[in-house]
Parts: sequence; C-alpha cells; structure tokens
Amino acid sequence: MPASLGYDAAMQRSGSTIPPAGRQLDPAEQAALEAEMEAIVVGSHLFKSLEVEGRRRLLESGFVLCFDPGDILVREGDLGDMMYLISDGSVRIETRTPTGTLQLAELGRGACLGEVAVLTGSPRTATVTALTPVTAVAFTRRRVHAMLDAHPRVRHVLETLVEGRARDTLDKILGG
Repeated sequence: MPASLGYDAAMQRSGSTIPPAGRQLDPAEQAALEAEMEAIVVGSHLFKSLEVEGRRRLLESGFVLCFDPGDILVREGDLGDMMYLISDGSVRIETRTPTGTLQLAELGRGACLGEVAVLTGSPRTATVTALTPVTAVAFTRRRVHAMLDAHPRVRHVLETLVEGRARDTLDKILGG
C-alpha cells in the first residue's frame, strides 16, 4: 500500500501528515518535502512553462505518495483520478494485448504517468508497477484540469505527450 507523505497543502494548511501513524511532519521534513516537490515540478518537461505563480499553485495542489517495489500505482481499466510525477525510483508500464502482456516502457525521475485517464476521462490504458521504491508527486484530476484551464500552454504539452504515448503504444502493439 502506498504511504502518503502529504495532503493537499491548500486544504490542510497545518502541515502534511503521514498516515496511518498520523504523525505531522516537523518543519525540516516539511521544508525538504516542499523543496523536492518544487525540484520535480520545475524539472518536468510538462510543467516547466509555468510561471512562478502557476508553479506555486500546482505545488499547493500536489501531495507525495511512496510505493514499495511491486506496488501498483495505476491499474489498466481503472478510472483515473490522479496523475503522477516520479520524484524518485522507477516503474514499469505494461498493457494487455490479445496475446498477453506487453511492456511499454520503464520510467524514472521526472516522468509523468496517469495523464491519459486524467486528461480524457477514459479508463487507465496501462498498468504501472513500482520496480524500486518510488516517490511520486500526485495531482488529482480536478486540480489538473483547473491548472490546465488556467495555463493553455501546459494543456498543449500534455495533449502532445498523450498523443505521442498513444502512437508509441500502437507501434509496440503492432510490432513496429
């Protein structure tokens, strides 16, 4: 099971809590978490076009999840209510085909995943499994859409990413 290292900062101004223990982060832990989230967002191809205020709002809407090796972050066919930016670790992305399971990619730090379902509202198109311990910044569908509405350039980058992944997946399924 993933362990949450923080909740939506805009909704919980008293600081992040680490469930299930319920321990509130101390100021140094909170500052380190915020610095790591900012580094991953600033370094992300998807969000680098955001101005300072847009990044601040995005960071306030994100929270951190940790996964152990073998944990499933995203399951093919499920409804997608979150997308993730990998802060640390690596994941394997697979999809089902008529002949079995096809590995699509292995992704690591800075990679975005879960964006197709969040953007389109369609079920998840692949299963994402942690290969190593993974730390990811998560964003809910509602927050992503609010950010995309306010920043059309980011919407364009995300749509281009989704289209590219769809082409890549189709090529792999067809054996090209």
